Amino acid sequence: APSLGQILGQPIVVDNIQGAAGNIAANTVARAKPDGYTLLTATSSMLGTNPHMIPQSGIQLDTFTPIAMLCNIGLIVVAGPSAPASTLAGVLEASHRKGLNYGTPGAGTPMHLIGELLRERSKGNLTHVPYKGGAAMIQDLASGQIPMGIVAYTPAAGLIKSGKLKPLAVCGTTRLAALPQVPTVPEIVRGVNIGAWCALMAPAGTPEAICKQLALASDKALASAKTQEQLVELGCDRLAGDADMVRQLTKVEYDLSGDLIRRLNIRAG
Repeated sequence: APSLGQILGQPIVVDNIQGAAGNIAANTVARAKPDGYTLLTATSSMLGTNPHMIPQSGIQLDTFTPIAMLCNIGLIVVAGPSAPASTLAGVLEASHRKGLNYGTPGAGTPMHLIGELLRERSKGNLTHVPYKGGAAMIQDLASGQIPMGIVAYTPAAGLIKSGKLKPLAVCGTTRLAALPQVPTVPEIVRGVNIGAWCALMAPAGTPEAICKQLALASDKALASAKTQEQLVELGCDRLAGDADMVRQLTKVEYDLSGDLIRRLNIRAG
């Protein structure tokens, strides 16, 4: 935001609106005037997963006008001290011999969908343990109450650096700059390509000229060395891409998430 504000020549006010898995924020922007002055920092789950999990929210694929990709969001598979192995392949192999629990911040979260796809593709004997948020799950993971979890990198970073948690794999198709030696999940189990990303969106109907101007400014802001350094600290990496790429990735996420949610009858926790 600071870099974008400098480029546009006006302050950017960040309004962190929490609740309903991002749907409160999304609806706030969806109802705003489409003049380019109210934007949404949208996550892949807001657009790809939430329409299936919370259909009453009113958010659909055409609710927003895509502007540009922003970044990958680091989601990782981590092992605690009670894990039966120190690699994801070893943990999955061990689950065949004796069932293994894995934790996530809640049912219906991207981490849950990743875990279920991992279970299907690896044919591992994995049982999902949903928590009410990531903090409690990370605490139980570090204390050995559960052997494995799928979490965002940022809240687990301190325990990873101290050696109390071991990163087994990065979710998505690219490695994280913050964990360059850690493989991606698809490197170990083919077809588990779900990750998480963030994109800049405007209300539907925002003029194309305004969106193009914002896209150019966003690209310049993300090119800043300071911005990229801050992203890496958060376990995120810059993801260059235009509005068409946002549309394509959103549709892929929407179709894959919808299929999993329907087949496995997943409900929000």
